[in-house]
Amino acid sequence: MYKYAEEIRDFINKPRKRYNLLKNLKFWNQLCSSLDVIEDSDLALDAYVDCEFAEDHGVKYLTLYGALQALFLQQDAVSNLCESLCLPNDLIAHPKLKEIRDIRNDSIGHPTKRGSYKSYHFISRPTIAKCGFTLISNYKNYETTFRQIFVIDLIKEQRKYLSEILDKIINSLKAEEKSHKERFKMEKLESIFPDTSYFINKIIESTHNSEQAHLGLINLKQIKKIMDDLKESLAKRGIEIDTYVSIKSLYEWLEYPVSELEMYFKRFIDKQEPTINDKTAYIFACFVKMELTNLREIAKELDDEYSS
Repeated sequence: MYKYAEEIRDFINKPRKRYNLLKNLKFWNQLCSSLDVIEDSDLALDAYVDCEFAEDHGVKYLTLYGALQALFLQQDAVSNLCESLCLPNDLIAHPKLKEIRDIRNDSIGHPTKRGSYKSYHFISRPTIAKCGFTLISNYKNYETTFRQIFVIDLIKEQRKYLSEILDKIINSLKAEEKSHKERFKMEKLESIFPDTSYFINKIIESTHNSEQAHLGLINLKQIKKIMDDLKESLAKRGIEIDTYVSIKSLYEWLEYPVSELEMYFKRFIDKQEPTINDKTAYIFACFVKMELTNLREIAKELDDEYSS
């Protein structure tokens, strides 16, 4: 069970998937809780299977109660996992899994007054062993039954069927990711970035000559267009600027010097004193050149990921 939960964690923590899942914080918290409980309950069931069974009756009951409750919790966790990912969930309708739930409810869930049919149940203390126990049930029609409950078998069967469900979840996540990549793999983010050296060089030249402020502003608009085009292309993929920390960081670092340079050139054009000097403007222009190169490299990495 652990390997399935960890594989699902890997999928949901991919930046695009995580970003979209976090838009519904309720389901995100439900998803994280479900994965934890799947693993934690499986640790409890491992302990039941692997550890030596106690001789003390009180500890026997405590251990048995824990194992049956862990089975119940694990089913709920898988069911809630499906819901949080908006995937079909027919877990409760599965006959064997439903049987396990009923055994838990009869024996330790609501044994003293069970359901609308008013049945009553108790575990036969002398029969409790690691492999299982006898459950005695009295019904409304005065019928009494004796059922042999094999706990170790229940654990094995539940793991088998829940593993199949978790495997379907993983295949669904894989199919969704593959479909998304297929849709956009031919749309290269790197193509948004033309050879920016001409634009940047003209901007740098304009920081040394106020008479070229118009030229600097025109080329700065080309840089802004590249940034806007990147933002728009990412949005088409269900990705925002802040989906990837690296893109968010570079984009924010670029926004400030671009804004300052834009104001710098505009004030020259309007015959006003600029708020920054020529050296600062030059440093900003060089910084924009460097960060644009880094942003282009990240865009290329995303293209490679979509092509893989």
